[in-house]
Amino acid sequence: MKKLVNTLILGAFLAAGSAASAGTPTSVAVINLPQILSQIPQSAQVKKKLESEFSGRQAELKKLNDQYTALVEKLKKNGSYMKEQEQISTQRKVQELQSQLQIKGQALMEDQRRRVAEEEGKLMDKIQTAVEKVAKQRGFDLVINGVGAAVYANDSIDISKDVIQLVGKSN
Repeated sequence: MKKLVNTLILGAFLAAGSAASAGTPTSVAVINLPQILSQIPQSAQVKKKLESEFSGRQAELKKLNDQYTALVEKLKKNGSYMKEQEQISTQRKVQELQSQLQIKGQALMEDQRRRVAEEEGKLMDKIQTAVEKVAKQRGFDLVINGVGAAVYANDSIDISKDVIQLVGKSN
């Protein structure tokens, strides 16, 4: 994602340079993408949606972890007093729970990463559409992500608030 943004910024500067060298003034605007993502209402909706989507699996992992912790404590506390067969059985159960925790935990993290990426992609599409619309309405030739790319940007060319309003209306 960062490479894509940097490539787009480089391309934008090259395009601006070639337009300027042709004698055509270039009108530039900036956006603050992290600000936009944090302030659009869809971000909160996506967060809630993903939390509810994964809450069941997280609860299952917590339950497994509680069982694992309880058995480990039981072994520490009573292991020396247990019959050999009971101790072996408890140790095997601890290993089984540990394996389940690891497998299910990794699967959950992978699924969460995939879903977050999907939802971010949808938000980025909406933001891109809004940026293009605002830029065309206000007559900007070039829009760059000001975070990390611009050392200074006048507030008059920052269209982040307009983009936030437009994306917020689109739900």
